Amino acid sequence: MLKSRLLCSASLLISLSLGSVVTQAQEMVSQPKVADADAPLLGLPEKLIVGLEPLVNAAAEIGPRVLDARLQKLAAEAHEEETRSVTRPRANLYLDFSYRENSETQNGSFKPYYNVGVEQPLWHWNALTNQKRVAEIYKKLAGNDYAEARRALIIEIRQAYLDLVLQKLSLAESQTTYDRQRATLAVNRDRSARGEYAADLLATEQLDSRKSAIARDRLQVGLQRALREFAIMNGLESFSADQLPAAIAEVPSSAKALFVPEAAKLAPANRIPDALARREGELEAARLQQEITRVRNYPKVNLAAGADQGASSGTDQSAVVNYFAGVRVRWNIFDGFATRAAVKEARVTVRKNEKAVSDARLALQNQLKDQADELTLSLQELEVAEERFGLTTSREKVDEDLRKTGRLAETEWQARTAAAQTERIALYDLRGRVILQLSEHALLRQRAIKPSEEILFP
Repeated sequence: MLKSRLLCSASLLISLSLGSVVTQAQEMVSQPKVADADAPLLGLPEKLIVGLEPLVNAAAEIGPRVLDARLQKLAAEAHEEETRSVTRPRANLYLDFSYRENSETQNGSFKPYYNVGVEQPLWHWNALTNQKRVAEIYKKLAGNDYAEARRALIIEIRQAYLDLVLQKLSLAESQTTYDRQRATLAVNRDRSARGEYAADLLATEQLDSRKSAIARDRLQVGLQRALREFAIMNGLESFSADQLPAAIAEVPSSAKALFVPEAAKLAPANRIPDALARREGELEAARLQQEITRVRNYPKVNLAAGADQGASSGTDQSAVVNYFAGVRVRWNIFDGFATRAAVKEARVTVRKNEKAVSDARLALQNQLKDQADELTLSLQELEVAEERFGLTTSREKVDEDLRKTGRLAETEWQARTAAAQTERIALYDLRGRVILQLSEHALLRQRAIKPSEEILFP
């Protein structure tokens, strides 16, 4: 009977344990799926905006700011390697060859002297270990900063590239407007010569034409300046407007469906996400630095061993070698209350970093919500703009037929064509902004729940 009860109890425990394991496994499997639901949106701009992908791929490796972040990363790695040496043994050698004279015998001669020693830190109240941990934290933060520099540069390149496309289209529209005005001005100039057109109206149109030329030239200068700055941003010698596309593709419905408007739940306390890594790392480093400062005046114990060669006292001037080995204690007993003040300062630094972490967590939640709200409205605006442009495109075909049959005046047709082109540029602008917003929101969600090394971008 007892054996049966024991077997039943064991079976129940095994079942509960297996159930717990299965539940945890299901959570571990399902959580990445939720987190990765919007991962395909990370590279959406490169897929939809023609010519952007090769620029992004190159700039992510050779961009000036990326190279600077890489150097910072290498410097942090070197500093961490240097800090690791604080717990290792130190060896030193001192050599001296000098003239020495004995006051008793009045004899003097050149004699050598040396001192060699080895010292190994034994107990420093974990201060040396904490120094190593601080260096490791900043090494990891430098790695995160390098990854973040690449992502930030890609986001900036995307926006700059979209701006260049829109500037190019605006310049083309301005050139078309100028050409249209010049053609109309030529006709009216002939009419004025025949006395069929008022001279003051002709003068006004000439001024309008000159004003349009200035506006066109200003757009041209602005585009050239933007192209030059874009080349510098990408680490290129030059970049031409001919490399820019003439349109921005529609946003596919599959991409819109991946948008998750609900705010992402931040990672638990034991799992620091990329968006909070800098603040959390600085807080941990401040706490360790506080501990290092607190024990600054504590006695430090080292193991020491070595040998030295000198001369014995008295008339015997033969060389003597002394050997020593043992424990060496260093204790800074009083430093004028400097350490006490430093501990207070370190404690304040910890409090400031704790507040910075709390503020950063709240700011991240607000940023996620604000981005989602703005993107929701942008998608609605894009839907209206797409439908409206569809009507405009249909109307353009009707207007073209009316113009060919003489039922629509040339000036009216030109005005409607210019309005349609302006609407087209505005639609491209909206499409581009939505594409970038979808990708940036997906990236922010990833950074809110994952460490930097788990984010597959770029």
